[in-house]
Amino acid sequence: MASNKSKGAKSKNQPPKKKQRNDRFIDKKRPTKKDEVLDDVSDGHSEEEEEAGDFLDGDELMSDFDDDDVSEISDEDDAPLADDFLQGSDDNEGIHFDETDIEEKSRAIDEQRAREEEDAQAEMELNIKEESDEFRLPTKEELEAEQQRPPDLANLQMRMKEIVRVLLNFKDMRQERMTRKDYIDQLKIDLGSYYGYNEFLIRVLVDMYPVVELMELIEAFEKPRPTCIRTNTLRTCRRDLADVLSKRGVELDQLSKWSKVGLVVYNSHVPIGATPEYLAGFYYIQGASSFLPVMALAPQEKERVVDMVAAPGGKTTYVAALMKNSGSTVISGLSRPLLTRNQG
Repeated sequence: MASNKSKGAKSKNQPPKKKQRNDRFIDKKRPTKKDEVLDDVSDGHSEEEEEAGDFLDGDELMSDFDDDDVSEISDEDDAPLADDFLQGSDDNEGIHFDETDIEEKSRAIDEQRAREEEDAQAEMELNIKEESDEFRLPTKEELEAEQQRPPDLANLQMRMKEIVRVLLNFKDMRQERMTRKDYIDQLKIDLGSYYGYNEFLIRVLVDMYPVVELMELIEAFEKPRPTCIRTNTLRTCRRDLADVLSKRGVELDQLSKWSKVGLVVYNSHVPIGATPEYLAGFYYIQGASSFLPVMALAPQEKERVVDMVAAPGGKTTYVAALMKNSGSTVISGLSRPLLTRNQG
């Protein structure tokens, strides 16, 4: 009886092993994520020790489990991991690439560059306008002070350029209460002081040419002209003269197609006016422009020609060469060039 009571008490206190194992497994197979983390950290080792003491060996335990229970465990345990891998992490949820955003940014950059270019252009125009407004004609007191000291050539040149620039756009750039005549009068004074021309010549040139052409003409007057020589065809031809002078170290070339007797001298190692050929009358040092009146006259043999501007005599000798020392030539000196002829 005692043994029966002890067995009954033992059976009453302890449930069957299979039921006990199932209850424990049911409680364990549906944990939440929070419970899994807490169990792994705090109670992982203690539960394993308790279960090791209560359960049988591994073969008996596996035999008590059903196939349905194992499939249910695997499905429920793998679901959270699958969701995590398929859904991805939450860190990349806000990252996305949109082509419209790139186009808008590019358009904004282009608009900003266009605005910067417009601002730069407006600033440049403003600077030009301010610079043009800075020029003022000198007053009478300033002109009197300039006349008492040597002329400042740099200042005169700059002022002439400013006056020409104002005259080209007189309506927008002129000084208040200043007329075109005021600028032109000042330009005449500056031209005479800078280039050394007299008042009469400057007045004639200003009346004949616009200001831009006038400045170009005066600048051309100041450039040194090349030395030209004219071949005396009564003694030699141009080709032979060029060969002889080349051997003496004279660098020369034909003047142009319109002249058959002219040569241009670029450089000479000997004085061009002291060669034996010059002393023998093989050529004359003469400007190319003085060829033209004689060529226009075209004198013939045995004609009478009157040269009213004979100094220094280049045109007269050219006339004599074309007439082959026949006829007659009357020479005189006047202020205006005049070549006439009388046939017979």
